[in-house]
Amino acid sequence: MNVEFLGGVLLAILAALLLNVGKGVQKLKVHVLLQGRSMFARRHRWDLGIWLLGVLMTAGAAVPYSMGLMLSKSPSTVSAMTGVGLIGLSLFAVLVIGEKLRLRDWTGISLVVLGTSILAYLGAGEESQARQFADRSLVMTVVALVLAASAACVAAFRLRKLHGMTFGLSAGLSIGLAIFIADAGLVRSGDSLAGQFATPYPYVAILFAIAALAVTQVGFLRGRAVEVVPSVNAAVILTPLILEAVIYRKLPGLASFLLVLVIVIGVLFLSTSAAAEMELKAGERSVPT
Repeated sequence: MNVEFLGGVLLAILAALLLNVGKGVQKLKVHVLLQGRSMFARRHRWDLGIWLLGVLMTAGAAVPYSMGLMLSKSPSTVSAMTGVGLIGLSLFAVLVIGEKLRLRDWTGISLVVLGTSILAYLGAGEESQARQFADRSLVMTVVALVLAASAACVAAFRLRKLHGMTFGLSAGLSIGLAIFIADAGLVRSGDSLAGQFATPYPYVAILFAIAALAVTQVGFLRGRAVEVVPSVNAAVILTPLILEAVIYRKLPGLASFLLVLVIVIGVLFLSTSAAAEMELKAGERSVPT
């Protein structure tokens, strides 16, 4: 059994919990950013502090993500653990916002647990394979994806259509690129956690993570959470899977592909449910009494 792979999966789960619950915390208080400079006033400090806590949680996910990539050597598996993070977001909605889990929530949780458990089991039984890639191929692929996402965001902003979904997909793409590029740094450094910082990849990954944070906030401000959150998480899972096939020439087996599909379906169930509840609560709190 590949114990390192299982360790990578556990670290990826921790990272996904920090990332998703952090996004939930940010969404609760994202309105404070509309206050401009007055957000630093005493009356807004509590809201600003909670929003910053959410930012710190999402930023803190970078450490377990990096270690999970180093141990598992599989960015698609690491990103698939996003589904477990959505379970954490659902529990956040129950414990903090006071919502109850519905049939849709339990369906999503069941699909995610089933998919991630079997995926981790299958991965633990596989031997890790050497990975190689060409820098030019990676750069060209990333540039093409960024240009396409930028054009889509500009169009959505100007046309005022599909704003939440477009910015959500773009944010998820940025997170997925950050995960994959961070993994590329590990590949170039021979899986050295410290040695990767001698390459440009971790710094580029950090830039994409920051871009994802900014794009997510824009999506939350002008789009509905019920559109943004599912789009973010679907793109986070699918982006590394596609890039592995294009850059590493590593095609997932049929079983792994079907399990990822099960996880994505579970993520969509959880995302739409949790995001709808958060949207409702945020709307209730914005109504003056």
